[in-house]
Amino acid sequence: MGLFYTASPKELLQIRNKIFLDFGLPALQKNGFQKSPFSTAWFGKSENVGYSYELCRLVDRDKLEIISVHIVREDLWIQVSLNIFELQPHIDSLSQLANLDGLKFHLPPNSVSTMRLKSDDIKGPPILNYNFWFGQHKLGSYHTKAGLANRAEELGKIIESDLNNIDHFVKRWHEIHKPMLTTWEGAPVKQ
Repeated sequence: MGLFYTASPKELLQIRNKIFLDFGLPALQKNGFQKSPFSTAWFGKSENVGYSYELCRLVDRDKLEIISVHIVREDLWIQVSLNIFELQPHIDSLSQLANLDGLKFHLPPNSVSTMRLKSDDIKGPPILNYNFWFGQHKLGSYHTKAGLANRAEELGKIIESDLNNIDHFVKRWHEIHKPMLTTWEGAPVKQ
């Protein structure tokens, strides 16, 4: 029996997915996010890649906030990204977007304003930023099975805290970007 424990890539993937499902998804749902209505939205396992989830929230009948979560095999991160669009014409509920193709929301020029939480929203040099080094959405290093369980618990608390406070990141997004005016399917609208 070895002194150190090494989890398989499959085990690490499952741990991170469970963390998101147990802590991140309920936090987003509590804040009004729901499974994306678009026909092209990801929500669950992606063969040979990992897991992807897309959630949306409608604000003031015209602001579409999209959260994309990617949990990639052979990676230790839970990648959470935010992008916001202004829809034209306005809509009354997300159900009006049901079964529409939303792929254009993830392609340029729309993808230019995508902000990865705890990465793209850093103010100042990363070397001086506490959240750049601590509180990342990454499963930390470990040497034992108990150490892995501790890192998973820490990551769960960080994900839950950050996604419970998603409005902080929405505010930060608005400090950096301006919502692009699009159709319901993400095609840019000229003003």
